[in-house]
Amino acid sequence: MLRLLVKKYLTETLPLLIACGCVLLMFPWVRIWTVSQFELSGFAPLIEQFKAFEKFSPVPLAQFLTYEGIIGLTFAEPIVLLCVLTYCIARGTDVVSGELGRGTMEMLLAQPLHRWKLMAVHACVSISGLVILCTALWVGLHAGIQTNSTLVKKSQASLTLPGFNWSMPNPLTASEEVVTPLSTLVDSQLYVPSTLNIFALGFFVFGLSVMMSSWDQYRWRTIGVVIGVYVAQVLLFILAKSTPQTRFLMPFSFLSAYQPDWMVQAIGQEEMPMFAIFRFNDNPKNWIAGIELGPMAYTSILLSLGALALAVGFFIFSRRDLPAPT
Repeated sequence: MLRLLVKKYLTETLPLLIACGCVLLMFPWVRIWTVSQFELSGFAPLIEQFKAFEKFSPVPLAQFLTYEGIIGLTFAEPIVLLCVLTYCIARGTDVVSGELGRGTMEMLLAQPLHRWKLMAVHACVSISGLVILCTALWVGLHAGIQTNSTLVKKSQASLTLPGFNWSMPNPLTASEEVVTPLSTLVDSQLYVPSTLNIFALGFFVFGLSVMMSSWDQYRWRTIGVVIGVYVAQVLLFILAKSTPQTRFLMPFSFLSAYQPDWMVQAIGQEEMPMFAIFRFNDNPKNWIAGIELGPMAYTSILLSLGALALAVGFFIFSRRDLPAPT
């Protein structure tokens, strides 16, 4: 019976998984190819014009003048988030309210099958699909970095006067642009923590969808509730970053734990360990008593919230009375 259940969920998952996976595989390569057509230092005057909006960014805007920073923005692209969230919401809301809406839940539970096993098989298949999507995203980033080159401005040669400890640009030579492989400028391993972070975000949204589905009867209403919760969290996150007076709202938005851009900056520029949970820092602006959260701390928060939501969903579904099919 479990084998048939796995086959059923795989059949339902595969079309959406293939569609989202192809987008997540190809989009990073196309985006990196587009980025590689520009010499980023020329955008410095433009970045200066947006200094007022720096408070909405998890990293200094100067980070976007580096290739590792601009590639890291892939994780904030709407099309990437749309693919991951669409998959997670679609699969999470289908487990209970989707089966009830189609009238197939009674047939499933008429078999010698515990309710928790039904949800566990569904969760395993759906989470495996999420792993595939996030792997496709990282593979697309890796392929884009390995196969593209960009123009890098080479500085002028310097003149050094013998006996003097100073140098000056040689006026007889001009700076030139040299074609440089992106793989020599950016290490794709830098984006592993960010990939884990987007997986954790998807896992939480999936857990939230399962929890909402576990008590509802209509899938359309479950989807509406989950999307409403997500939009409310986005608005709360924006409000929390807008002014110092509303900063206290930051812990109440789960999006404050989605920090892929900051992870790229912290690992690449600040040399924070890739899988650090926290580190001690003398900067008084840091968290509590000089403790600064690391990349894995934010990912662990989302994974823990997702696991809690799944557990609540399992509990509700195991105890609720199922309505008669309409």
